[in-house]
Amino acid sequence: AVTKVCIFIDPAKGGGNCCLFLIILNIGIFQITKSSRSVLGEEDYLQFLHNSRVESSAMIGVLTILVLVALSASVNEGNPLDTTSQVMIDWNTVTAVSKTTTTLQVVVNPLLRRESPVHDAMFESLAALQADYTRYVPWLPYPKLAVAELDPPSGTALCKMLSGEEGNNQTVTLSCAAGKISKVDFASFGTPTGVCGDFVLGKCHAQNSSTVVSSYCLGKSTCTIPVNVNVFGEPCVNVVKQFVVQVECDPPMNHTYWDFSVIDPMTEDFMRATPNTRIINFSTIPAWLYKTASRVIYPDNPDREASPGYTQGTDLVDPTGRDLGDYYGRLVSWYTKGGFTDEYGVEHKSNHSYDIQYWECLNEVESEHRNSPESYTKVYDFMVDGIRRHADPDHQIKFVGMALEGHHEYNWYNYFLNISNHASPDIPLDIVSFHFYASCSSRTDPTAYQQFFTRADSFVEECKEIIKIRDALSPHTLLDVDETGVILPGDNSPSAPMFPLVYYNAAGAMYAYLFGRLAEIGVEILGESQLVGYPELPELNLQPQFPSVAMLNWTNGLGNARYHVLKVLIENFKVGDKLVQTSITDSTPQNSTFCGYLINEQVMSMQCYDQNATIDDILFASYGTVQGSCGNYTVGTCNAANSTAIVKSACLGKRSCTVDADTPVFGDPCYGTVKYLAVEAHCSSGQGSASGGATSSVYAQGFTATDGTNHRLLLVNKTPSNASIFVKGAAGAWATIVDDTRPTGPAIGVKLPSNTVEMRPYSVFIIQLQQQ
Repeated sequence: AVTKVCIFIDPAKGGGNCCLFLIILNIGIFQITKSSRSVLGEEDYLQFLHNSRVESSAMIGVLTILVLVALSASVNEGNPLDTTSQVMIDWNTVTAVSKTTTTLQVVVNPLLRRESPVHDAMFESLAALQADYTRYVPWLPYPKLAVAELDPPSGTALCKMLSGEEGNNQTVTLSCAAGKISKVDFASFGTPTGVCGDFVLGKCHAQNSSTVVSSYCLGKSTCTIPVNVNVFGEPCVNVVKQFVVQVECDPPMNHTYWDFSVIDPMTEDFMRATPNTRIINFSTIPAWLYKTASRVIYPDNPDREASPGYTQGTDLVDPTGRDLGDYYGRLVSWYTKGGFTDEYGVEHKSNHSYDIQYWECLNEVESEHRNSPESYTKVYDFMVDGIRRHADPDHQIKFVGMALEGHHEYNWYNYFLNISNHASPDIPLDIVSFHFYASCSSRTDPTAYQQFFTRADSFVEECKEIIKIRDALSPHTLLDVDETGVILPGDNSPSAPMFPLVYYNAAGAMYAYLFGRLAEIGVEILGESQLVGYPELPELNLQPQFPSVAMLNWTNGLGNARYHVLKVLIENFKVGDKLVQTSITDSTPQNSTFCGYLINEQVMSMQCYDQNATIDDILFASYGTVQGSCGNYTVGTCNAANSTAIVKSACLGKRSCTVDADTPVFGDPCYGTVKYLAVEAHCSSGQGSASGGATSSVYAQGFTATDGTNHRLLLVNKTPSNASIFVKGAAGAWATIVDDTRPTGPAIGVKLPSNTVEMRPYSVFIIQLQQQ
């Protein structure tokens, strides 16, 4: 076999681009598979996969490997290859101090229940993250997992209801704790309507319903009624039949329906796995607190999704909001104060004494109950008041508001963050939260995943506007993007095709990219969504629940690339880190005529490589919505008319120059629109280049510790192609890598053999560089 091996040796050492043609004899030939690890050892094997530039693809002999290992000490430590982009870092110029904590949200669903086959592994994976500000959200698809009082207090009437969705072969248990069941007020196996105390027979009704209940229950303190057609007969064929019953106890007693039996186990497991700061959000309000046309039916099975939706109604039954506040106050007291006293003065004990630092008030509030900024602000104030009355008289709990789903809803921020719109100046505005999910045109085509990053750029611009409003109205309020991820097209369709594993790399890369971009502008919390989702799982009788947002494998509870990107960000970056001036060229060098293109609020660096050359012409410059590509740029509908004059003033006659792509420099030609700076320039001789900034195919950002030490470089490949990046000082540096060679495995750590860093598609690198 003949194998061509290309390497680069420092010209200062007499080298350059070299291709060795090795004649591989028929000895020791093996395929680069798992068996190779036993020959090379794990570290050298992984280094070979990620950093060697071998162009053969099938059978490589032992001699080839030994040659590569032997030559690794003499690979490039000087200048970049002609086809390699270059990272330029000024470690002495601090551009921002990071306030950003990376974290995640845990959304309640059946796979997190103790009955789940992956329960233990999933909570072990959660605990391994050791995240701060972990968000916990029991939510609307699963009412029994999210609502602690599904039915309203009913006075002396004791009621139970079955939805019938689980089929007519269930049981109902009634209990009079301090007496006996003395009377059956209502019973119907069929299609009854109404609420406890006001039930009405439907068109379908088993005439013997009350007789059956009486035979099972009268005179007993507790009874269990089998609910099926064998007991009640068949009142209506091919109709889903509900069962409702209302009885009285002797002596009379008041009844409430608080039930934490299904909710507590998951909540306890979450608390155990997240010992650091948490944000708790029981986001679903009991349906009975809202005015609805009829009783809202919820599934009997905790694992069954509510259909139609559970969150119906727009107006509270109690317009003062006290009932709503009382519900949440008792709920918080259950977990922080060891229990609560219910609506009738009866004590309910939990023995919980959790430290809840943050309570978030509802989720995606524009959709749930169709809130306006005005109505939600009232609901928020009701919740704060109720929680403080029942569970937090010393005002130790901090609050998170809004959790907005939509985008560019600046009227919400303007209203909610204005304290004069709240019930009292004492209402806390500790954090406001909002969400970001990217998508793309294809579920299965990795090239379409590049669209995630364009969506992310637009979101960064939106965050800048939110920051302006926050700073003007409530500068102490933190910003929390507490749901960040991707939802692929057709995600909750059982027939949707499964996406390739590299998708998780692309979504993880987008999260890492957003971390860097939002750390630049000062967003405080960035939460990845979500711990676990899944496709249709027939063996567990589960319908799809957003598989593309999953961070864990739904079959074994172990992390995918999204999980491991978050883990390495948590481990390597801290609040207080300094971001330093960093830029990247898309190709180094270009011709005498060269181009630069970057997004708003980046710095474009341009230079000529000939020592005696200067930038002698600016052929094109536009700050706005530029169209076309290098050599064919055209002005878009948005353009700062002074673009060319400003770039010429900064660069003409100089060997190198920098230009800030920002509105203080160019003005704002189109407020609220994402703007870019494109420049086509010319060197008087030789070649030149311009930095690509955040719009480069690879994103780069340098970080140092607070004291200027611990130099780290975050690299994100935003494309489905391999990328070669020249990083001065990378040779011999330690790199933590998440890429598609291990899409479901942990991040890998390797020593880089070269200053030229080879990046796989949608990969994330964190390189520990020596202080320079």
